[in-house]
Amino acid sequence: LKTGVLGTCPTDHRVVMVPWSDRTDTVHQAPLPSLLQSQRRSSPNEVDLPKETDQFPPSPTDPNHANGFRVRFEGIPIVVEDENVSPFSLPQEALSFKPDDGAVIARFANGDSERKIHCNIELHREELEALRELQEEARKKDVALPKSVSASATRYLSHSHGDCKKALKMMEATSDWRSSYFQRPLTDSALAEDLKLGIAYFTGRDKALRPVLVFRASRIPALWHRERSFDRVLRVLIFCMEYFLRYMAVPGRVECINAVIDLKDLTLAQIPIGVLREVHRSMGTYYAGRIFRFYICNMPRLLNSLVPLAKKVLTERQRQKVVFVCRNEDLVQEMTARQLEKDLGGSRPTLEDFFPFPLLPGPFDVDGNSSQQRNQGEPVPGVHKVLTHEGSHGRLWNVLLDAGENTRLDFSEEAAEILRKTSKSSSGTWKVSLAAEVKEDSASVDELHCSTSTGGSEAGDSGVTAETVWTLGNEAEGSHREAVTLQNDKACIEVEATATSVGCCFFCRGGH
Repeated sequence: LKTGVLGTCPTDHRVVMVPWSDRTDTVHQAPLPSLLQSQRRSSPNEVDLPKETDQFPPSPTDPNHANGFRVRFEGIPIVVEDENVSPFSLPQEALSFKPDDGAVIARFANGDSERKIHCNIELHREELEALRELQEEARKKDVALPKSVSASATRYLSHSHGDCKKALKMMEATSDWRSSYFQRPLTDSALAEDLKLGIAYFTGRDKALRPVLVFRASRIPALWHRERSFDRVLRVLIFCMEYFLRYMAVPGRVECINAVIDLKDLTLAQIPIGVLREVHRSMGTYYAGRIFRFYICNMPRLLNSLVPLAKKVLTERQRQKVVFVCRNEDLVQEMTARQLEKDLGGSRPTLEDFFPFPLLPGPFDVDGNSSQQRNQGEPVPGVHKVLTHEGSHGRLWNVLLDAGENTRLDFSEEAAEILRKTSKSSSGTWKVSLAAEVKEDSASVDELHCSTSTGGSEAGDSGVTAETVWTLGNEAEGSHREAVTLQNDKACIEVEATATSVGCCFFCRGGH
C-alpha cells in the first residue's frame, strides 16, 4: 500500500494498482507475491514512495520504470490450465545451461553479427550506448511501454541495425498491437480444437536447448482456405510464441526458438503464401529476434529447384536464418533424433496428439556423449514453475547494478522445492585439478596435502598435478569419495578425494 492504491479497472474489471503519482496514464497490474519479493530483494529496506523526477537513467528500484523505460499496464496474454502445461516444457538442464558464443551472438561471413541472447547477460559497450540512446529517445517523447516490450529493446535495436528512432517506432507498434490483440487473453480452452489439429506444436529442443516449433501447412483445414480464415492460423502461432515466452524460455540461457516449416503433400499452388508472409511479418515485428532459424522441409520439386536462385537474393543475415533442408536427415545435426518425428529425419514416431505439447525430457545433445548425457538423472517435471511471470521476461543489463543483480533469475515461491528435486536427481560431473606436494623420498599418503579447485591449480617445483573426472552421487546430503591417482616422475600415489555438498541445490552452491 505504500507503493500505490488498489482498484478495479472499469473496462475489464481486473484488479490494478495505481502508484502514488500525478501520472494518470501509468497503471500497473496488482503485484503478485513474487513481485513483492523482487522489490524486497532490490532494496533491503522499505520500498520508497515513487517520486516524479527527471533523473536519467531512472533508478532500478523505481516501480514506474523497467529496463530504463517508463512502463504502462500490460494484461496477461495467455491463460493455460495447469494440466495443459506440458510437464517438461522447461527441462532442468536449461536452468544451469551456459550458451556458447555462437548461441549468444551469430556471426556472419560478411562481418555482420546479431545478438541472440539479450537478457540477464552483459552487453557490449556499443550495445549499452545504443540502448542508452534509445532510452533517452523514449524519455524525450514520453513513451510508455509494457515491461515485456521494454525487455526486448536491444532486439529491436538489432532488427533496425542500431537506428534508435526506427527501433522505438517498432516498440510502440508492438505495444499497441499487444494492447489490442490481448484485450482478452488467449486461453487453451478457446483454442483447444485448433491446437489439436497439429498445425503448429512444439516437439522438442535443439542442442542449445532452443525449442523446436513444427508448422505443418498441409494440416490447415480446407474450410479455412475457402473462408480465408488465416487469422486462426496466426492465433495458434501467437499462442505458441506466448507459451514459449512464459513456460519454455530462461533469460540469459534460452531466448529463441527454431521453426521447422513442413511443406509436405503440398503442390506449388497449394502453398499458403499469404499465411507464410503474415507469419514472417508478425514474427519479425512483434517477436523480433525470437526466431533463431527457419528450416524449410519437404519442398515441392519445382520450388526446390528455385532454392539456388532464392539464396542469391537473400542477405547474409537472411541466409543464416532461413535453411532450405534438402534431406530431412540433416536436421539431426542440430537436434537429437529422439526429439524429431521420423518424417522430419528423427526417430520419434509420428505424433497424433499435439496439445498439451508432446515435449520430452533431455538429453538434447546430438552426439549423446557430452555432459548433458552423463549428467542426466531422473527427469524432474514442472520445472517451468521456478520462474515468476515477470521473471520469464528477463532484464536488460543495467550499469547501476552489480553483475549478480543483473544476472539473477526471479524465482517463485515454489522454486526452492523444485530445485531441491533437480539437485537430487542429477548425477553431476565436474573436472577438477588436484595439486599435491610430495616429498622426493617418500610417497606416504600421510604426508600428502591436496587442494582442489574448479579452474585448476599448479603445485610447487616438487609437486605434481593431475586431472580426474569427479562424480557427485545421488545423495541428497553428504559427500562422495573417489580414488584419485597422482603421478610424476618421482612417485605414483593413490589418494581418496572428497567432494562435499554445500547447500540444498546447484544454485545454493553458487553454481559449483
